[in-house]
Amino acid sequence: MPLAARRSSAPIAARAVTTTAIAAIAAMLLSACGGPEFTPRLQAGTSVEVAWSGELTDGNAASTTGATEGNRDVAAMTRGAFAVIDADSEHREDPSFGVASIVEGTGPTGSRATGSDFTVRYDLADHVRWSDGVPLDGADLMLAWAASSNALSTPDLDVAALRGADGRLDLAETEVWFDVADAGGMVHAEDRPVRDDWARSIEVPFAQPVPDWRTALEVAVPAHVVGRAAFGVDDPMEAKQRVLDAIDRADPTALAPLAEAWSTALRIDAASPDPAALLSSGPYRVESIRDGRLELVANADYVGAQGAGVERIALRDVADQAAALAGVVAGEIDVATVRPTDADADAIRDLDRGGSTLLDDGDGTRWELVVRADRAPLQSVEARRSLFHAIDRRGLAEAALGERGAETTSADSVLFRPGTRIYDYALEDAGFPQAFGGADDELANAERASMGIPAGTPLCVRYDRADAFASAALPALAAQAALAGWAVQDCGVDDLAAGLAQPDWNVVLQRVPAPADTAAVVERWRDGGVAARTGPEREVLLDEALSTGDPDALEETLLEIEASLVADALVLPIVEPSALTVSAPGVQGVAPRPGSASLTWNAWEWGVEAAPTP
Repeated sequence: MPLAARRSSAPIAARAVTTTAIAAIAAMLLSACGGPEFTPRLQAGTSVEVAWSGELTDGNAASTTGATEGNRDVAAMTRGAFAVIDADSEHREDPSFGVASIVEGTGPTGSRATGSDFTVRYDLADHVRWSDGVPLDGADLMLAWAASSNALSTPDLDVAALRGADGRLDLAETEVWFDVADAGGMVHAEDRPVRDDWARSIEVPFAQPVPDWRTALEVAVPAHVVGRAAFGVDDPMEAKQRVLDAIDRADPTALAPLAEAWSTALRIDAASPDPAALLSSGPYRVESIRDGRLELVANADYVGAQGAGVERIALRDVADQAAALAGVVAGEIDVATVRPTDADADAIRDLDRGGSTLLDDGDGTRWELVVRADRAPLQSVEARRSLFHAIDRRGLAEAALGERGAETTSADSVLFRPGTRIYDYALEDAGFPQAFGGADDELANAERASMGIPAGTPLCVRYDRADAFASAALPALAAQAALAGWAVQDCGVDDLAAGLAQPDWNVVLQRVPAPADTAAVVERWRDGGVAARTGPEREVLLDEALSTGDPDALEETLLEIEASLVADALVLPIVEPSALTVSAPGVQGVAPRPGSASLTWNAWEWGVEAAPTP
């Protein structure tokens, strides 16, 4: 059974200073021009050490070369945002940074979220500023739009052909391309926004509704820093104006250096980082980088609702998970996410008994079986159901993982993660547990026989030989399938992607990420995906999902897609691998989420409980 989270009253580590009353937090309450007040959270003298396997290489985590796990970890702590996705896969908005809202009456029938006309207003709060005191304003928003949409870039550029082995682009002097890693819905925002400099807002017209409109505009870099790098202008407000002029005039001779600076100017040399590349608009700022240790401190210039609680957070480089766990046991590390082995059972037990908080949850990936439905013998839905009804999913997990198999998270949805609100809706609407909740050999044999498929029919199961779970699960899969008259053949390969491109397999056993957003759902299941089973109704639903801005309507569409996949019996989720997040006694608020910035996304909410007075 998963270990339960527990709040401890044991003394905190000696390195963490006992919480005291704070007097010097006025800078976090008021902006320079008398902004709104926010409840202070800062606990002076507190610090938390986090096991980290990343590296800070770029202050622009939105660029192609900068979008590494380490850079995203830091960006989550140092960049304000209109909204983020939380640990429950829900949007969490931050009005103290700004408000994203659909402009009233944008659709042809007056709808706010449907139709070809779809406009979103991104409105910054008045007090928001960078950690050098320069305010965020329309220049930052316009640069974010120009970069993420690439609406002003040189038409018909073959970016892939222009990219060198080091990942950088080889562009002509007047060729324009903002090297954004993921444009998201901004690919549909090619028309120029309407800017209101006084209100520090822009209204972005989209060619169609987009599901990610709350998070699509990412203010990833300071416009005045990029403007200085592009145009050699030191005065921050003049640099901002040069950025706006380049965008307003759409002059390639000015846009080309601007795009180049956005893509490359914030790269970080750990030995001598440029302070401008480390500016923050969020609750923390980078203070030092040395010897594999990145130390962040509460940003004294931050004014907002997400002010830091812990004064210092250090991201400490560890060699591997064994080293991370050893560091926690030794009291040198306060927060770490690990995947314990059977040999770690005693250490985990001792941490639990010692008052550490242990959060055991799925890691956002899952092992699954996907059938190839465009070829015999699994062309019929009855045949696919027969195979799925032969499988004991928990038995597969225990065969692959031993005792740890009982600690994995069951997955009864194709599209949604366990524990989320929409997951429960999916169980009700699509009925996966009722359809394929457990093995039923009698039903499986009857379904196979109903299609005239003889017992002993072979199934070539593709998997990655290097995947320990798949390799260990295959014999159990073969034994289970045999009871329903299917003869599993070992078709393991060293390169799974290449193996799936070959025509001779029937089933793949693989580990994949749970879809993180609507775009990931569509990418996976467009034209049937690897299952090669498509249908006009599902294709229409996929189109609808990508062009829906109303969250309620989007949920309904995604639930319909889920139901269609379950009805077609194309994929059998098995389990989610578990990850264990350990927080030292007294460290509170750590709430890991799957995907990028797994730990640091809510670092501002962390706190350190005061040690009891003797």
